[in-house]
Amino acid sequence: MQAPQLEPRFVRRLSLLCCHCVRNIAYYRVGFVGEDGTGSLKQPSQFGATVNGDLLDIAVLEWCKLFADRNARHHWKRFVRADDDQKQFLSGLLAATGISLEDWKRYLDQMRVYRDKFVAHLDDQQVMNIPTLDGALSSTFFLYENVRAKSPDHIFRTPHLVHLPDDLEVYYEACCDEGRAAYGAARNFD
Repeated sequence: MQAPQLEPRFVRRLSLLCCHCVRNIAYYRVGFVGEDGTGSLKQPSQFGATVNGDLLDIAVLEWCKLFADRNARHHWKRFVRADDDQKQFLSGLLAATGISLEDWKRYLDQMRVYRDKFVAHLDDQQVMNIPTLDGALSSTFFLYENVRAKSPDHIFRTPHLVHLPDDLEVYYEACCDEGRAAYGAARNFD
């Protein structure tokens, strides 16, 4: 497997996937009264449920491109190429998510099952287990931070990348605020 060079286009797409993933998680979570991805929806209509479910599905799809599908064009191992570097990255990733390697593997499987059995296909499983997104969020923050730190400085000064956030956690919070404002505006139209 030939890894792509660290060219601006590759870094841009990897960075954009990280941004898309956390933005969808933010919007998904603030769609709930408790803003934790569980409980009652702020918009308890068919429209609200559909939009909220779509946000979850896109977040999982984008995250799987980054972490769950080893053959994906933008899997983290294509960014972290050397075996020793991959071991170091994985160790840092596990520390950032606060889970063991075995738990990480189970989490990957949970995300894949949701994606494969309920998003990409509708298989015969009777119960849909919606994955928690804490691990997706922390792992994506970690990857983005590494992309920013390990890419040559000039890459993020190009016209195609200059608009990307410096800090993905700050961006996530801004997306949460935007989602809250949108839900507040929607209540004013009721």
